Amino acid sequence: MSNKNYKIAEDIIFSAAIFKLSKGERDIKLSNKEAELLEMLCDEAGSVIARGKLQETLWPNQDNTDTNLNRQILSLRRKLESIGLLDAIDTIPRVGYIFCAPVEISGEEEETVATDNIVPTPANMPQPRRQYSRRRYDRYFSPKRIMLFALIMVSITSLVILIYHYTNANTLRTINLSHVSLYMTSDTEQTLKLKIENLKPLAQRIPHYEDEHVSILIGKEAISYFSIDNKNKLLSENIFLLRSGHPVMEELQCVVATMALQGKNVSHNYYNNPHTVVRYHSSCLAPENWVEITRKSKMIVTMNREIVVATVIATDHKGQTLFNLDSVGDVERDDDDIAVEIKNTIVNFIDQKALINNSMVATLVAALTPPKQKALFIQLPGGIYLSSYMGGVLSWPSRENLKVIQRNDP
Repeated sequence: MSNKNYKIAEDIIFSAAIFKLSKGERDIKLSNKEAELLEMLCDEAGSVIARGKLQETLWPNQDNTDTNLNRQILSLRRKLESIGLLDAIDTIPRVGYIFCAPVEISGEEEETVATDNIVPTPANMPQPRRQYSRRRYDRYFSPKRIMLFALIMVSITSLVILIYHYTNANTLRTINLSHVSLYMTSDTEQTLKLKIENLKPLAQRIPHYEDEHVSILIGKEAISYFSIDNKNKLLSENIFLLRSGHPVMEELQCVVATMALQGKNVSHNYYNNPHTVVRYHSSCLAPENWVEITRKSKMIVTMNREIVVATVIATDHKGQTLFNLDSVGDVERDDDDIAVEIKNTIVNFIDQKALINNSMVATLVAALTPPKQKALFIQLPGGIYLSSYMGGVLSWPSRENLKVIQRNDP
């Protein structure tokens, strides 16, 4: 047994020679074996000491010392815990033990000797303090490190999600010419595999009539083209339903050629009509096989709700009714944008023959009657709206609700 003194965890003194632990004014007496055991642990602090080495040192040339070692370890742990040193001795299963507390070796106890003229030597100088963690993996999986890692991962994940939503957000693409505004959403660009910039030469070929402004929206299922001349009080909207197997560029060329006709089939004036009226066709040059939809709507404001009640009437070029339906929905407003959640749709009449033989009628009925659909209306410059119906079409409010003034800013 040496005369070394050990400072454990800064405030506990272990005097090996006198078998004593001290903390402040409190002293704890150790047995001979406990003192030897603790001295070995302190000397090898931070390193694993094999059970066999401890047994051979404490009980040389003896057999069946496992029980004795376990008893001494347990007793020493309790005495250390009684003075506030918890988890100082860690068990490495089937290997040995490691002393985890910080330890300083402060030299041997000696009588006080005048040292003014003695040059300190490394042998009697205080040893540098050694700080040991518990098991090696604790350095990497401590609660603080785990929390820091979790915060970093949450931050990285949030940043990735933000970047993903920013880069994949469904934004509106616009090309403004002197008399034409061309619209297309990024979602539609991706679906149709077509960039709006490639359509600019076609838009420039649209005839330019004095005081007339045109808006064109390329959607996933249709191309809407809306024209208005407030000076001469002319307003017209048509929706061309995209045909299967036809490239979008070809369909837009078809629309441009149709607009150039300026016949009554495509330029019927709805300016003085109190309701929203749109014509649908699916053939170039807009022959007489078109469907005209008139939407009559009214807003009802209650204490805490805004309700829209609408009647939709579809007729053919002969004025015969193809279908008639009513709908009721709740309105939500976000600045100038509108969301309508359709609560109920009532089909009053459908021409069965037209439904079977006219693909446009079937398409429109399917678009207008899904249960509990939510329609979005995003306001564009001049008062018209981008509607989410049919993958995106232009829509304009009735003349009773809002005066539409088309504006194209090049």
